[in-house]
Amino acid sequence: MIIAEVIFILVILLTAAGTLLTVLSTSLIYALIGLVATMFGIACLYVYLNAPFLATVQILIYVGAISILIAFAIMLAGPYSRRPKEWTTVTKFSAALFVSLSSFAIIVKIVSLAFPVNGKTAAMALSTKDIGRSLFDTFTLPFELISLLIVVSIIGAIMLALFSKGEK
Repeated sequence: MIIAEVIFILVILLTAAGTLLTVLSTSLIYALIGLVATMFGIACLYVYLNAPFLATVQILIYVGAISILIAFAIMLAGPYSRRPKEWTTVTKFSAALFVSLSSFAIIVKIVSLAFPVNGKTAAMALSTKDIGRSLFDTFTLPFELISLLIVVSIIGAIMLALFSKGEK
């Protein structure tokens, strides 16, 4: 086994461990740490796929900004927020497992149809300049809507914190 395969397996294990920590944790802070580990593992997979721009965007936006936003939401909600009900029954767990496996099967089917194994597909040659130009020329509205969504979520977290303390 070469060193690249060992690193790939370690990155996959980091991503899977972060995912399990996110889903199975009873603490919101530990779930956030698992989410950060998962998103960092995905950024490492982008590097492995020779997509350094996507890896940089993944680290800057998701690992940096979104995880900080979630941390602020957790801090603003504070200890006044109620804990969600745990997965106490086997039927809830079975339903979640069924939905997860069927979603995975659908994604695998879509990817296998889009990228056939024996067919030859031409790789897209995009530079960082092309991506930046399309963000500000073609996709200006979705880019601005994402920033609006972040502002609305911050305001929502503040409102939830104020309502949980009884202030209006």
